[in-house]
Amino acid sequence: MISRDEKSAPSELYDLLMDGGWMDVLQQHPTPQVITKNRKIIFINSAAVNLFDGINIESFMGKDIIELIHPLDQERIFLRINALTKQNSQNAPTKIRINTVTNKIKYIISSSALVQVREESIVIATGVDVTKLHKMEKSLKESEDSFKRLFENTHDVFYRTNGQQELMLVGPGAQRLLGYTAKEVIGKPASDYYAHPEERQAVVDAIIKYGEIKDFPAQLRHKRGYVVDVAITSKVILGIQGEILGIEGFFRDTTEEVNYRKQLIKLASTDELTEVLNRRSFFEGANQLIKLVNRYSENCLLVVVDLDYFKEINDRHGHLSGDNILKTIVSLIKESLREADIFGRLGGDEFSIIFRNCTLSEGYEICSRTIKKIKDTKVPMPNKEKVSLSVSLGVTPLTAEDNPFVLALARADRALYLAKTKGRGCFAVSPLDGGEPFLPLHSEWQPL
Repeated sequence: MISRDEKSAPSELYDLLMDGGWMDVLQQHPTPQVITKNRKIIFINSAAVNLFDGINIESFMGKDIIELIHPLDQERIFLRINALTKQNSQNAPTKIRINTVTNKIKYIISSSALVQVREESIVIATGVDVTKLHKMEKSLKESEDSFKRLFENTHDVFYRTNGQQELMLVGPGAQRLLGYTAKEVIGKPASDYYAHPEERQAVVDAIIKYGEIKDFPAQLRHKRGYVVDVAITSKVILGIQGEILGIEGFFRDTTEEVNYRKQLIKLASTDELTEVLNRRSFFEGANQLIKLVNRYSENCLLVVVDLDYFKEINDRHGHLSGDNILKTIVSLIKESLREADIFGRLGGDEFSIIFRNCTLSEGYEICSRTIKKIKDTKVPMPNKEKVSLSVSLGVTPLTAEDNPFVLALARADRALYLAKTKGRGCFAVSPLDGGEPFLPLHSEWQPL
């Protein structure tokens, strides 16, 4: 018989159960008997301890009865326990598999009943060991072997949560994928292992809405802190009355797939040589920005950049040297850009920039500073000669009326042509009123 110090039931409930000495009868009964409250064991007799290959009663007190059930039968036992009500207080006997503390599988005939003790609800369960009498069918043995291989060896990770989204079962693959052992995560909220814990709710909402999900993208966090991309396939576990008992499924590592897709997107949108936006992506970004300008009246400037004397450099020093100069020019221009600015290569030695939240005066200053920085740079060639650099710029405001974007680009090209004809190494501006392009007259903006 358990003592008051060994019990996990509330004191009043314990005293009531002991009343009349019937607990002593259960303790001496040859049939295994277990009493649970909210699935937690509050009483177990010696026969049940022996059934589970235990050493003493104390080691079982407070355990979740589901932990002692074989994973393949846990869902069924969930449903049976939750189906017990005052109107349906007994479950018919059923054959189930249990996991003993020595990691053996036994087969029992189990039945359970819901009992009201004052205002407390407890479940009394009994089980008869039929392992020696039961010859497993071949298909059942094969399914268990398959489950064991799948559960222990698959690179995908099997998991199951309860209704509070706490992890109740996790496959060994979790340690390979996330660095956590099953013991470390059992009983913890599943959201604790997301890169952004609030995103777990989106996964749960999708599962509840559709009943199941397949390859749902999510990001988990490895024990060492880095992010692991996964695809989740899961379904909801429902009770007899449609209540949510938990969620179970698999998730697999998709980090390489995600990185590969990112590389494909980058290759499709980025100029291979200079690693700025290619022409198509720059035009897409410009057209999207025009819609924002129309909505928020943002001041933007479009600048077209053309390298001076680039053909001569290519002809004299070769295309590899020309490529090096293009990359140098791009690096110098990037030093003047803000995070929100858009920078792309239109083709050959021509580039384009959209300065966001930028007035004409601010744009003039950036252009002047960039031209000087480039002019002060000399690039060594293979023959040890150093080549001076120079660029010409065409500038025009970018407005909501520039739809499509080529309207603004045409104005900037006219200004660029003027800068080229006026000696290069300078910038010219095309106004919005359709007037002719001009060089800024203020001495501060004269060609450097």
